[in-house]
Amino acid sequence: MIEDPDGIWDFINNEVQKEWIEDARSEGRDPLDDLWLKTLSKRRWSLEVVCVDEIELDPRIMNSVNVESGQAFMDALAKRSQEFRETIERFASVIWPVIVKSENFMLVDGYCRYNTLKAMNISRIYAYVGRSQLGCWLRLNSRGSLK
Repeated sequence: MIEDPDGIWDFINNEVQKEWIEDARSEGRDPLDDLWLKTLSKRRWSLEVVCVDEIELDPRIMNSVNVESGQAFMDALAKRSQEFRETIERFASVIWPVIVKSENFMLVDGYCRYNTLKAMNISRIYAYVGRSQLGCWLRLNSRGSLK
């Protein structure tokens, strides 16, 4: 787990971004046109403990279907989450933070971790939270306090 904001920025922009670029390509989207990817290098990142119930899920992701296999994301997620839960219970494995956007607390990475921990009734989890200047303003105005 990375605590230093500069270290989180490096991790997101040099490691995780590669996966997201490949995801965009596999979904037939041009990564250069992806609004989320365009904002990554401009965001300030922090490690925070967040309430699971505050995290929003992207309905486009939750309702997606793998074009090649025909499998619904939610079905694959249920299977992966069960396997992950067994791993956690059997081996007490380390769980990396999920990744969320601050402006709407939308989950952008870590659906399996989120789903598994929520099913285990874990109420607070670690998250890398990416903030933009606009995001801070939106969160302040929608929740009444800056988090």
